[in-house]
Amino acid sequence: MTRSIDIFLASAAAVSRGIAMSPRSANDKEYFPQDWFADRVSGLGLPFQAQGRNSYPDFWVGDDQTTPIEGYEIKSLAFAKGKPARRDYDSNSTIPAGRKDGHDVFLVFFLYTGSGANPRPAHSLCIAHADLINMDHETAAAHVNEGIDGFGSYGDGFIRDRKMYRFPHPFSIDPGGLGRCRLIIPSEWAVSDSRLRHCGQIGRTIAAGALRSYTVHLDGQTPATKQHDRRPDAGQRREFAVFEAG
Repeated sequence: MTRSIDIFLASAAAVSRGIAMSPRSANDKEYFPQDWFADRVSGLGLPFQAQGRNSYPDFWVGDDQTTPIEGYEIKSLAFAKGKPARRDYDSNSTIPAGRKDGHDVFLVFFLYTGSGANPRPAHSLCIAHADLINMDHETAAAHVNEGIDGFGSYGDGFIRDRKMYRFPHPFSIDPGGLGRCRLIIPSEWAVSDSRLRHCGQIGRTIAAGALRSYTVHLDGQTPATKQHDRRPDAGQRREFAVFEAG
């Protein structure tokens, strides 16, 4: 069971009607796409819960206020000079993945125009199952931010090891989606809906090695050292179906 199809269709219709995102202030870099998404979910009458900052995902959507069905993580980048501002996006303190606490998670990714306190029209929209980005669910669930004491001249300093993760965004993986609204779902779900038009497939190949640990040296000269394990699923393909509104 997924609400992603209804949410996608409502979002694509809003983009088509030119409903822009409204920043809370000229310095708002986070909330305007979340507010826009929340308006679409509210318009469908779906119960949802917003989580706090640095929580993953940003929203749980369910059948009632206490029982989540699936999660939605909201991200955005500026679109200027004919391209996205970057080919990747940041995930602050949490590892993105397509499952969290036994529930599927979707990445809702916007490219927008405009700046400052002005309305920001959505240039492109992709709602993608987050396995498209990363499917190491157990590693993501086990993530921790460490604190290391005993640092500095007198041993009373503290290192806050709060990580920033960077992954390619959906438009780097599916560049044909630029300027369009697309829904990307695992092919094994075998989605069939007359409101959707199937427009392609995306295959992702599992890497040969898994980064298990790394060591950061504090001398400012020695590069980080990395330890990899051979992945048992190396070389396997994960297929995703791409849809647009029919």
